[in-house]
Amino acid sequence: MAEDLEAFDSKREQKQNAEMEKVKQFLTEEEVKSEYYMEMTVTLQSAQAKRIFRRTFDHIQTQMTAATLLTRKFGLRELSDENVAKITESIKQLSTEMNRDMEQANHLIDDVGLKIAAITDDSVDLNIKITCPEGMAFMNLIRQLDNLTMKLKTLWMAGEIALSHSEDRVHAWQVRIFKTADAIRALGQQAYIAADKKKDSDQKKAEAKRAAYKQRQNNSTKKAAAV
Repeated sequence: MAEDLEAFDSKREQKQNAEMEKVKQFLTEEEVKSEYYMEMTVTLQSAQAKRIFRRTFDHIQTQMTAATLLTRKFGLRELSDENVAKITESIKQLSTEMNRDMEQANHLIDDVGLKIAAITDDSVDLNIKITCPEGMAFMNLIRQLDNLTMKLKTLWMAGEIALSHSEDRVHAWQVRIFKTADAIRALGQQAYIAADKKKDSDQKKAEAKRAAYKQRQNNSTKKAAAV
């Protein structure tokens, strides 16, 4: 069963990678890429946060760019505004709800007077590039989960909460973040398809316009020759 699930995840990841490469190539061809970025170092401690980052972050920023900037370049401004609102609201909602768990954990830590916190030798420092505000918001969501995970580990080790509570809450948040990432990925794919169709339509209109102009020129030449 585990092997079947692993194979499914692998195929799913391969499909997503292929889709993302198409979008990335299209963005490059259309020069929809900001020359500006923010570089920052992020430390992640929990396996869950590291897994989410590894599987989603680069892809998400590419899809966010397609959903918000690519649509705008092709005159699909309403779709661009709609996608910005959807992405921003979905991340904000998760962050707000996760913050409630964080507040509960902080209150419990304060109530029992815990002065030490769980740490790990497996933390990693990541140098990342933020290319859009939505990317920054998603990165902050990953960091928020990482922080919550370590607080719940601390409370579990101190015997204040059950292992099931610690693991189940973190797993539930991980699943919700992956679902949000999938929804954003879908918006990016839809935007890519819409932009590609608009590009094709614009090219056909331009070709028809050139053909009509050429026909008028030919007609003018024939009239002049007849005179």
